[in-house]
Order: sequence, then C-alpha cells, then structure tokens
Amino acid sequence: MSNSWPELMGIGAAVHDTLIVVAEYPLEDTKLETLETKIQGGGPCATALVAAHKLGVPAAYMGRIGADAFGRSILEEFSALGMQTRFVRTAMNEVSFHSVVLLNQATGSRTCLWNRGTVAALAPREVDLQALGHAKVLHLDGHMLEAALHAAKFCRSNGILVSYDAGGAYCGVENLMPYTDWLIPSEEFAIKVTREPTAQAAARKLYALYHPQLVVVTQGAKGGVLLDEKGLRRYESYPVDVQDSNGCGDTFHGAFIAAKIKGMTNEQACCYASAAAAIKCTRLGARHGMPTDKECRAFLQERGIRL
Repeated sequence: MSNSWPELMGIGAAVHDTLIVVAEYPLEDTKLETLETKIQGGGPCATALVAAHKLGVPAAYMGRIGADAFGRSILEEFSALGMQTRFVRTAMNEVSFHSVVLLNQATGSRTCLWNRGTVAALAPREVDLQALGHAKVLHLDGHMLEAALHAAKFCRSNGILVSYDAGGAYCGVENLMPYTDWLIPSEEFAIKVTREPTAQAAARKLYALYHPQLVVVTQGAKGGVLLDEKGLRRYESYPVDVQDSNGCGDTFHGAFIAAKIKGMTNEQACCYASAAAAIKCTRLGARHGMPTDKECRAFLQERGIRL
C-alpha cells in the first residue's frame, strides 16, 4: 500500500452492508429462502471514494468506525482495494454503522434497513489537515457534520475543491453548501430544500444562493440537470437492463469526481459518471459492480461517444 497522499479524501458515512437477493419481497411474519447474499461496504461517501479509486484516482476515507466485526470488514475491503486506511479511527467496544439491503429480483427495487450503531462522529480536532492539504478534492455526504464543516472551511481557505453529495436533508447540512464547489444533490433533496417545483428551478436557486462552481441535480434513470457558468442543460442517462440499483448514485458521484480530476469538462464528467452508474446498475453489489475506467470508455465508445 502506498503512503503517498491521496488525491481524493472523504468524510462521511462508511457502512457495513449485507445485500440479500430475494425472488419477491417477503410478506410480514413469513419465512423466505434467499437467492444470494453479498457482504460489502456501503455508505454514500465511502462508496463514492471506492468508485473513484477503481477508476484510477487514489482515494481515502477519513472517519471513525467501530473495532467490531462490521468495522473490520469495512477496513479489510478498503485494504483489499489498495486504499489507504491510515486516516480511519477505530473505537473499541462500539458498534459500527451497518445495514441490510433487500434486493427484489422481480422488480430490481431495493429496501434498506439500517442501524447507525454507537460510534461517535469524527470530531473537528481529529480531521487530518495535513492529509487534506495534499488532496485535490474533499468529498462529503452530510454525515459527521461538524468534522465535515471544519474540513470544508479549511479546504476553501487552501484552494482545495469540495464536492457535496446532497442526498439526505439532515439537520444543519445547509451550512455545508456555502463551502461547496461541486454541489450534486438528488432531485428529491433539491426540490425539498428549495421548495421549487422542478429540478431545473431548484438548480437555479441553489446556484444563486450558494455560488458553487456547478450544480448537478441527479434524476436517476431520467439523467439530470447541469448548471454552471455556461448555463443550464441536461445530461442523459443510458438505458440498461437493471439488475441492482444499490450504489448507482454513489458511483455517479465518485465517477464525476474522478472525471474532473482527470481533466474532463463538466459535460464530459456528467457523461462519464452517467456511464459508470449505468454499468453498475447491470451488476449485483454496490461495490462489486463498479466499473473501471477502461470499461466506462468502452461503454461510451459503443454508443459513439469518445472522451
């Protein structure tokens, strides 16, 4: 494992996921044999970091997990992928954030049951500012809010870009947005926070209020909306045979960041990230199904797009 500084750092949720595939959603108070089970890491921030790392951008998670079986599994997966774990703090005798995800094979839908565990959030004083100072981008998801805000302010003062996956309207997350360069909310979040009727109107309001470099409102299978200094335009999704939608949004975020670090334009980054998310949707497992850079480029070339 290299001890060089990661180009991408992230502060947020790192979760132990148990993915269970069922033929149909179970009825209450019944027993149902499962088709397949996968153990893997999850969490919006950590999963986006894994996506970027698999696409060729060295990434590392900064946070706190328990020293339990869930936490050990999270660390082992980071290590197996070649990601540095020296910025992860472990808490003894605590339970890590964990979840069970039921995937309905008949419909492709997912149902997530989660438990936040007992691990205290990373404290602002525990943020490794030296590591952040060597990064190109900090990625946040609204979890570990105090540490995230401290880190975002440091990045703003030191010319380091901040990406924010605005998926959950948690208390206080509006404080992150003034320090965000790449604001990437879900359509649900954008409309809820701005109280605007459409993704386009919500993007304009967020851009006017918080002055990021760009706003990308993701709309799942419908593609999404990009707004920057060039104006508002849409980016498209790619129709695929969906096997598992779990982790597709996080893959989009990680791929978008990777694309920008690789030097792509905003439009190219949306195209590349949309391709990465589409490929992931065709495979089982939020992280097991993530594509490589070569696979993304081949997917796009098959559709007449060369980046």
